[in-house]
Amino acid sequence: MDGYLTQIPLFQVLPAAQLRQLGEHCELRRFRKGKALFKEGHLAESVWLIQRGWVYLVKRTPLGVPVTIFTVTPEEVLCGFSAVIDHGAYYASAVAATDTTAIRVPREEFARLLKDQPGFAEQILAIYHTRMRHMAEAISLASSPVERRLAYTLLRLKSSFGKTIPVTHQELARMAGTRWETSIRTIASFKRKDWLSTSRGKMTVLRPGRLQALVTSSRTPCSTDARMAKSHKMKDDLRHGT
Repeated sequence: MDGYLTQIPLFQVLPAAQLRQLGEHCELRRFRKGKALFKEGHLAESVWLIQRGWVYLVKRTPLGVPVTIFTVTPEEVLCGFSAVIDHGAYYASAVAATDTTAIRVPREEFARLLKDQPGFAEQILAIYHTRMRHMAEAISLASSPVERRLAYTLLRLKSSFGKTIPVTHQELARMAGTRWETSIRTIASFKRKDWLSTSRGKMTVLRPGRLQALVTSSRTPCSTDARMAKSHKMKDDLRHGT
């Protein structure tokens, strides 16, 4: 097990003896896409480390509607930290967005590392600082046009996976908070501009500078849906002579 742990940068600050000891208590688990690592409201007994794949954190609204609040990639690595913080229940569900390999760390072992290894604790703080920044950025873009939200999501995934991202239209739409059909139309627009290319289950960012300019621009782009609605209105006006 310590061989799997050493593949995660978070644990590279730990002495070899500490890794071996930790490995005796950990469990490697594999989840097919769509399966839950843990569920909202269940007793939080373990912290989970994403070794491969990525995971949706899903929270239910008061009406019971599931909402994806964050996507954990191997860069963020950590989920289920509520097991350490309040020893209560998981505040959200973790659902495998892709086939996922994860390491289950018992709550007591993870808490001991935080107490005994300051370098390890600093890395945990850095991970959650990055997560809070990503969440703040996503919230600030929530009312932005879909082009801007998709561009931001592509750039964030690129920072984790490189220029070729293993993501489908449906997965990208879910992460950006838009409809699958809208995502397809917007990505087609990006392709026509040579900003990215696509193949089955993958998207390759060709011109990240253009996507970044779209995210940071003070101009409001005309969304794909808005352009289509305007086009339909013009056709209707012509048809009725108005």
